[in-house]
Amino acid sequence: MMVCRYDDQRLVLILQIDHSRVAGLIAAHWGNEEFARPEPYSSMVIAAQEHDSGWWDWEIKPTLTDQGRPIDYIGSAARLGEVWLDFYRHGIERVALQDPYAAYNVSMHGDGLLTQGMGLLPYLPDQSTKPDVKAFLDEQKTFRANLATELRELEQYRDYADDESLWTNFKYMEVFDQLAQFICNRYPLNSTERQNGPSRTLSDVPVPVAPGKDDVTIEVAVQDESRAVVRPYPFDLDPLVISYQGRLVPDRVYSDQDDFLPHFYSGERVTITYSLHSK
Repeated sequence: MMVCRYDDQRLVLILQIDHSRVAGLIAAHWGNEEFARPEPYSSMVIAAQEHDSGWWDWEIKPTLTDQGRPIDYIGSAARLGEVWLDFYRHGIERVALQDPYAAYNVSMHGDGLLTQGMGLLPYLPDQSTKPDVKAFLDEQKTFRANLATELRELEQYRDYADDESLWTNFKYMEVFDQLAQFICNRYPLNSTERQNGPSRTLSDVPVPVAPGKDDVTIEVAVQDESRAVVRPYPFDLDPLVISYQGRLVPDRVYSDQDDFLPHFYSGERVTITYSLHSK
């Protein structure tokens, strides 16, 4: 759950499952004359769209910090511990029932959230030495090894199941997630209040361009409360308009979960719309 200030008295909460839908839209529109479309296309869109779907298990009845505040997604893996590992595992399993290639990608993303993005995100804490995390990582490595064997035997996936393609698609996933975070974890778009999360260069994640071309870094230049310029521009629409829902709750300390949940469930829904442009 992304927790941002809405006004002097209220917070706007953006669910991780809604952030995932934004990542899915970004993936669905990725590709133009300069940037190759991610392949296999449907699997990559599903992976982006569902990469945080495990959060549903927690977001139907969210808990609070020890200080009685809504829990922000930054640092949540460490804060929630086994709860986070359980719901992320469940999300991966749910995706696997629909698309094994997407599940491979979501599993890599879950691994990366605990291992500094498998080297792509050195600013993240490395949690791999914790016993419960190590068990999760070992389990996911076995899961992916079995999936890779399956993918290489299936005609629809085998052209994208070599190690290089799987790594390239992991980089795509991290870019989709970083950009969706950048868009969803600030209100308005030009707010500078949040000091954590992706930078305007999307944490310098290497962005695949096309086979045979070097990766690039993408920069998001915020122009005002709702508009940003993306350089270089990777989408098939210009501008790309992105809308998502938030819910408003009082900005205060809650005595317990029973105090918080009525506000969470009944909070006013607001639609937030931003646009990404090439210039």
